[in-house]
Amino acid sequence: MKIVIETSMLVSASIFWEYEDKGKRYSLKHKFYNKCMNLFSCAKNKCMEEHVILTKTVENEAKNALNKAVKKTIRDSYVPNIIARYGLMVLQHLVANTSLDTLEYYVEECSTRLPINTKQRNTVKQNEIEPFMIRVTAGTLRYIQPEIPGLVKDPELRDELTRIIVKSLPSKGTIYKGMPGDKDLTIMAEATMIYRKFHAQETIYVASVDNHFKPNPVQIGSYLSPSVTYTGELDSTVRDELANKFGFIGEDPKEIIKLMENEWK
Repeated sequence: MKIVIETSMLVSASIFWEYEDKGKRYSLKHKFYNKCMNLFSCAKNKCMEEHVILTKTVENEAKNALNKAVKKTIRDSYVPNIIARYGLMVLQHLVANTSLDTLEYYVEECSTRLPINTKQRNTVKQNEIEPFMIRVTAGTLRYIQPEIPGLVKDPELRDELTRIIVKSLPSKGTIYKGMPGDKDLTIMAEATMIYRKFHAQETIYVASVDNHFKPNPVQIGSYLSPSVTYTGELDSTVRDELANKFGFIGEDPKEIIKLMENEWK
């Protein structure tokens, strides 16, 4: 079993900062911090760092994305007392520096680096991954959105009709985020090469919180709709097709931790 770390996973596991004020401890952390950090901790505690694989591509992308992710974490957390004490710019600087140190720790002490032949990777991406994803995603839906006649103008009535129609739908189709961007295609190509490097003798998981890799939550309605909901179901169709074709299995970090514990207990 080998675990390839994807960019969103590394960024999420790195963003954590805390301080103490008048005997109280405050913290800022990425919304996916706990489950992503726990995967690194699990591997470290079991001395299985060699099973956790990082590539230079992911490391560089994570470092480039870190500042933006820190800003979003501060905005989403909304901690006016911390912002008032430090100032927004200073706070961003403090959190980003701490997060970068954490990222470096994961790279140096909690994982192993595998070299990637970039020429071969680009060939795999352009000739195999990209054409495959174009074909697969052409037949998917980003969300369930029943057709409501345009003559129905009232937003509340449209939402009510949407809910009624969704309940009667015989199937929900294949839900997917859409065609991956160039960076995601690159990581998919690298995961494919890692699978082939081990001659299909190792199960290769890609740990990610990005819906391009893991099973997608089924969403009802457009994200612009006030009545948008999630069914609680996961659609793994695209993830499974990628696994069947290229060997790597995209999965949420908390699910991989369960697999790690079963594999190495």
